[in-house]
Amino acid sequence: MKFFTEPNGLFIIKIPTDWQYKNVAVGYKEESPYSFELYRNKVGAFQISCYPVKDNPVNPNVKIQKADTRNLEFTEFRMDDKDFNVHIWGASADGYMFLAKYIYDAGKADNPKIKRELKKAVEALSFLELIGQDKRELAVEFDKYDKFMASLMASFDLKMKAMKSKLLIELLIITANQIDAYLRMGIVLKKQLDDKTERIDIKLLFQGETDSPVMERKIYQQAKDHGIIDQPTFDTLELLYKERNKVVHRYIITDFKTRDLYKIVYDYEVASETVRLALKTIEDRQFREGIGIYGAKDPSQHPDPRDLQVLYSQINDKHLLRELSRKINP
Repeated sequence: MKFFTEPNGLFIIKIPTDWQYKNVAVGYKEESPYSFELYRNKVGAFQISCYPVKDNPVNPNVKIQKADTRNLEFTEFRMDDKDFNVHIWGASADGYMFLAKYIYDAGKADNPKIKRELKKAVEALSFLELIGQDKRELAVEFDKYDKFMASLMASFDLKMKAMKSKLLIELLIITANQIDAYLRMGIVLKKQLDDKTERIDIKLLFQGETDSPVMERKIYQQAKDHGIIDQPTFDTLELLYKERNKVVHRYIITDFKTRDLYKIVYDYEVASETVRLALKTIEDRQFREGIGIYGAKDPSQHPDPRDLQVLYSQINDKHLLRELSRKINP
């Protein structure tokens, strides 16, 4: 199962890896209800909402439960009609009301697949947890970190496609993007080491529509200032940045030759490996010192099959393209 964190860190729930988060996938707002359904062969939809209890007090017969606890007690009921069956679960915790639903075609009530999905919905609700006010920022930070890592992994799918098709400009841009990602991650981990904290500087890992950008060359400078890369590597990245700009912005209006792309792509790949190894040094140091993201997790350890399924699911959510989707086991 994989975690879903409410965008403001209000709650967290574990959902099956073969369920896709639909709000983003179909362009809905990221607000209640949050909807999920199978990636393929859809049979129904799971929705969960969370509302503050203000002018509508909870029924006095409903148990008020605490934040930061799982296995909440739910009241379950049905709301069926001639077209759809709706299973509903309700629970209250520290001033908030949870309302979860599983909706499916009434004609499929006896379908074994529906019964399996309902069982998965109940299991997901056992992991539902209202997050205490003091932990919500941290929950959002870890969620943005997970999405950043999934995006980085997804970029390798695009890189492999570009390599197979010899799409040199695309390969150049993706590799530059990966270098930028390695350096951003390195700065985040180095700050954790320096400050001896698990907090994550998400302004380096996520940029919303209204956020002030931290530009690529500024990342190079910060990485050098934090001792993540040395002066020669910094100089190489600056030079490559200028060469890439010729390709992206001045390919047509200069004497730049397409043949030169091969040399630039090669140099970018060498620089990428240098930066990746610099990042690994910081990851290993976190593990040795027991600090930060890798404080309790050996970065050299191979993921087990369940972790890979979660990663594949997250990558699918990044791509949202059938041609790049991985098969997810239920």
